Amino acid sequence: QHYYITNNLSRMLVLLALLLGTVCCIPRGADPKKANLYTGSQFHCGDGSQSFPMEYVNDDYCDCNDGSDEPGTAACSNGSFYCVNKHFKGQLISSSRVDDGICDCCDGSDEMGGQCSNNCKELGTHTAEAAKKIRREQAIGFQTRLAYVTDGKTAKARRDQDISVFATEEEKLRAELEERQAYKEQVEGPAKEAKETAKAALEKVEAEKREAGKEKNRAAAELELGRIDKDNNGEISADELLDYGKSEDSLLPYEEVAEMVEGGEIETATIVDMIQTQIQNKREEQERFDAEEKKKEEKRAKKPRLRDIVPTPAPDENSDHEELWGEDGKKIEKAPLDEFDVDLDDLGDSEDDYEEMEDEEEDESQDPAPVRNTVEYDPETQKLIEVFNEAESLYNEAKSRHDGAKRQLEDVQKLSNLDFGSDEEFFVLKGQCFELRDDQYKYKLCPFDRSDQDGTNIGKWDSWEKGTDGVNKYNVMMYTKGNSCWQGPQRSTRVEVVCGPENQIMSASEPAKCEYAYVFATPAACTKVQDEDEIHDEL
Repeated sequence: QHYYITNNLSRMLVLLALLLGTVCCIPRGADPKKANLYTGSQFHCGDGSQSFPMEYVNDDYCDCNDGSDEPGTAACSNGSFYCVNKHFKGQLISSSRVDDGICDCCDGSDEMGGQCSNNCKELGTHTAEAAKKIRREQAIGFQTRLAYVTDGKTAKARRDQDISVFATEEEKLRAELEERQAYKEQVEGPAKEAKETAKAALEKVEAEKREAGKEKNRAAAELELGRIDKDNNGEISADELLDYGKSEDSLLPYEEVAEMVEGGEIETATIVDMIQTQIQNKREEQERFDAEEKKKEEKRAKKPRLRDIVPTPAPDENSDHEELWGEDGKKIEKAPLDEFDVDLDDLGDSEDDYEEMEDEEEDESQDPAPVRNTVEYDPETQKLIEVFNEAESLYNEAKSRHDGAKRQLEDVQKLSNLDFGSDEEFFVLKGQCFELRDDQYKYKLCPFDRSDQDGTNIGKWDSWEKGTDGVNKYNVMMYTKGNSCWQGPQRSTRVEVVCGPENQIMSASEPAKCEYAYVFATPAACTKVQDEDEIHDEL
């Protein structure tokens, strides 16, 4: 029945095309690339499912499964309508948008009756101007990229040379370090053994001294006990102990004595131990005092005495010497030193007083320390120690030089392992940072290093995002393992790299929680200068 509801206009166009034998007048909405479908007296569906007379085309009834018989109507839900859009760009739209009262094609061909104006020329002019601008920027970026490539390749050659030089130096210093380490270990054993032997001998002597001191203190304590036991009955009474505590030369503080008497526990052995402790304390205090006095005496011997300082003679009145002027503008006369009635020999006491005051200041700033004996080695042991100390010093110097060379080599190798592009064109971006501030945040991108949002780390350099073929395309940078979000993942940034005349962040956003996206323009991405027609088609 659809045979009787054919579209008269479509029938006339098809007949005209048949008569002319060309495809100049294909049906409304038909894609020029498929013009061969609409020639002849029979129409064959694009999917080859069926054939019927050409009059069935655009009859507002969908006959083909692929909708190819109704390019100019909305009859087929899966059909498409071609907008010619002369002076602009042809485009395909869904058949459902045909004759729906909305102008979709800039030439208005999707709506019958001329209800839509044709503004394709204006759009074409605007797009052409935009294409020219983009091409100019591409040209600038491409020329800059050539310079980037030169700089990058030069830097790579220099890095390769540095790696060779640094590796040779590191190997040389490592051999020296191993040699000095072996020598240090060789002389360390005898020196250590000799020091331990000397230390053991000193400890033995000190232990004997301590034991002898204890015996001496014990004997002194027994004698002091005899002073307390006035009736010589071998027992210490409370009265005897209190009388002793009150005496001026008592070795035991009266408070401790009174506390012992009050407690009712007066034991001879305890009293002897207390006296012995006090004797030891006084002896150690005297040793510290003697050591400090010795140190002061040595210091005094190194200082020049005030009486030995020769005064500077007064300048001759006729000589050119510095003149002093007061704030009132009057000259200040300087008196020679001999006008002061001072006898330097009388300053002896003052000098001693000054040194005592200085020593007192030093004493106040230092806590008293117990006097300890230092190990005095025999000449043979001292020689072994000096040999080891020299070997250790040489080893430390060699280690410092080797560690420095190793770090230098590793730094250059780390830089050389970074992928700066197929032509090293992205190398110049290393060490630079670029910022973009929007209404809320300040974003920063430091290529091959990190990405920040107001100082928060939102990603550290990871790698170039590889294409489906596993090869770097150098158009997407990935920055991962940034600071963790609250109850979320670690922050990361995906940077789309596009061609531009200068380096700048074009936009920044957060399309998903803790996932950021930049568009970064750089001349390094300008691999070619497109034709205006190609740019026009992309636009």
